Amino acid sequence: MQEFVSAIDIGTTKICVLTAQVGHDGLGKLSLRLLGAGVAPSRGIRRGVVVDVPEATAAVGEAIEKCEQEAGRQILSAYVGIAGSHIGTRNSRGVSPVDKRSGVTGADMQRALEGARAVALPENQEVIHTIARSWTVDGATEVQQPVGMSAYRLEVDAHIVTGSSTAINNLVQCVAAHGIDIDELVLEPLAANEAVLRPEERRMGVAVVDMGGGTSDLAVFIDNSLCNTIILDMGGNHLTNDVAVALRCPFETAEEIKLRYGTLLPERVAPDETVWANVFGEKSERSFSRRFICDVLEARAQEMMEIIAGKLTESGFIDRLPAGIVLTGGCSQLPGFAELGRSELSMPVRVGAAQSALPISGLTRTLMTPGYATSVGLLLWGLHEDARAVHRRFEADHGGSSSQKWMGAAAKWLKTLLPDRD
Repeated sequence: MQEFVSAIDIGTTKICVLTAQVGHDGLGKLSLRLLGAGVAPSRGIRRGVVVDVPEATAAVGEAIEKCEQEAGRQILSAYVGIAGSHIGTRNSRGVSPVDKRSGVTGADMQRALEGARAVALPENQEVIHTIARSWTVDGATEVQQPVGMSAYRLEVDAHIVTGSSTAINNLVQCVAAHGIDIDELVLEPLAANEAVLRPEERRMGVAVVDMGGGTSDLAVFIDNSLCNTIILDMGGNHLTNDVAVALRCPFETAEEIKLRYGTLLPERVAPDETVWANVFGEKSERSFSRRFICDVLEARAQEMMEIIAGKLTESGFIDRLPAGIVLTGGCSQLPGFAELGRSELSMPVRVGAAQSALPISGLTRTLMTPGYATSVGLLLWGLHEDARAVHRRFEADHGGSSSQKWMGAAAKWLKTLLPDRD
């Protein structure tokens, strides 16, 4: 069990680094205490992909340095978020024989997942995640937890997430250049789900859409399992670019106008309200109707909602989401996104951020906004994955009972925290 968990979220608009100490809450469950946070503007990143390694490496270094200074400790390893249009997904099945005398073990599950992972991929693609959607035990389908069940044959229906080897290597290089080991690359909507989804939403059926600057990443959860992921080549920068084109102003000016005056409910803006902005070819500022600017934003946001609806329909999940859609990410903070989503999709839509009930103490108000949901989610993914890894290691050991294995795991972990005896 690690003593510290760190996260690095490399986005199109910003890079966020967090580090936390692992502890226990009042009920004895694992929890985190945030030690430090570092944020820096992104450079060398386009649509979630590294396009300039030196620039991106320097930007990552700035965020790491800020985080380490605040935490008062060096970051040695981290969970790193990954996204971008190079991400692909597919479903696959794997099989493992089972010794009926001992029942299904963690080792059997791991062998089945490894079988599912062995899919034919193009030369420039590699597997990032192999996630079980459901299990089949001797023909009994949709088993959620097969451990301990008596069986001869175990099958898994798995969701495979792949990515471009080039994009992955460039991302890894930006982090490794600072002497940090990567615990795991984590698809960003999977991380965001850890922070923003409620257990009942994940159980009933929900889609989380992480709306970043360059891409929007969609993940569907039903019966507590990941069912589908979709990477959409659209994000907050598309909204900003539309404003820049409409006003014929610099991108930075359009971004400031979007954040200060933008809303996706133009009917609530007074018809005579104006906005002043610097435009190309003129020395002085020009005035524009704020409602016109909001009309431009609404048109693009409606298109984004239509694309999301189309992808959900195409994948067959549009009618399987009673909990609707949870929007998160910096782009989702634009006022009116939830209302527009409910109108366009005819289903529940809310904007999600890190919840106060999460097992993390020390989160600032800024970190509890949608723009930092993925960063916080990466910490939670690390906490949960670390616990799962311990469970898998000792469950795979056929000797001893489950309780004995857990006691052994705890003893070994405690031993690492005690000083060596001479």
